[in-house]
Amino acid sequence: MIYIFNSVVPYEAKPVKKVKLNEIVPPVDFSFLHVSTLEECEKEEPRDPSPQRSIKKKTEKDAPDKSNSLCLKLNNNGLKEISKLMSIASARFKNPLNISWIDLSFNFLPNIDPVLTQFENLKILYLHGNEISDLKEINKLASCPKLTKLTLHGNEIENIKGYRFFVLAALPNLVNFDFSIVTKGDRVTAKTFKMFYNPDKPKKLKKENLP
Repeated sequence: MIYIFNSVVPYEAKPVKKVKLNEIVPPVDFSFLHVSTLEECEKEEPRDPSPQRSIKKKTEKDAPDKSNSLCLKLNNNGLKEISKLMSIASARFKNPLNISWIDLSFNFLPNIDPVLTQFENLKILYLHGNEISDLKEINKLASCPKLTKLTLHGNEIENIKGYRFFVLAALPNLVNFDFSIVTKGDRVTAKTFKMFYNPDKPKKLKKENLP
């Protein structure tokens, strides 16, 4: 006699965990809106990334929707100063201190406002196409330790001799400057440049210039 045993292991289906993909949150985009002051951004709606884009004015009773985005775009406008940037960011972002990318390119900014140093997680900053003329303005960004990508071309400082290496010497954490990768050779040259160049050091008069 042959005995057949069915060894069936009871199986209990386990609930499948749903993997939540990282949602890509579009930037808060005020670009190309012809704003000349940051106060105008309080009433202006940011550009809608959806196909059916609509730009409308907000009334005083309307509260702006706050975004989880990490990017703020204010490029291609008429801004001459940005001292209230953190105030605008706080009104538009749920976590303004998490902002890692700010685009201020193609405005009329004459300097680098210290307000930018308040964004402790700032990694990318676009300032190209403005009116910055003093190289020493770059030193303000030394207080942004996470800044790794910066643009400044199209400003008056671009025409100053040693411009690139002054910036790299002042901001040693940069890995990309003016849309160009910072090489080891750039670092060596910047280090040497810093040893011999000091814009605050008074220049000695040549003998022929003495009375």
